[in-house]
Amino acid sequence: MAAVGIRDLKTHASDIVDRAEAGEAFLVTRRGKPVAVVLPFSFDAEDLILAHAPQFIRLREKGRADRRKRKTIAWDALKAKVHESESSR
Repeated sequence: MAAVGIRDLKTHASDIVDRAEAGEAFLVTRRGKPVAVVLPFSFDAEDLILAHAPQFIRLREKGRADRRKRKTIAWDALKAKVHESESSR
């Protein structure tokens, strides 16, 4: 993973984004210390973002708690709930 300073990121943002889109990853540094990462967007990146989203974390924890209590929903009922939710949009 290539390292890029904040100043270089500002100056060459378009080029860095193009390279990231092509699959390259960059570690962004400020005064030599890592502060961020520029990654090509993929399903892995989407999973990483989703895994840290507070709403998703709450839903995941609720689902795990329900499973421990053996509170589950039948597949057909879940599909009907999703269909109902989509049709109300």
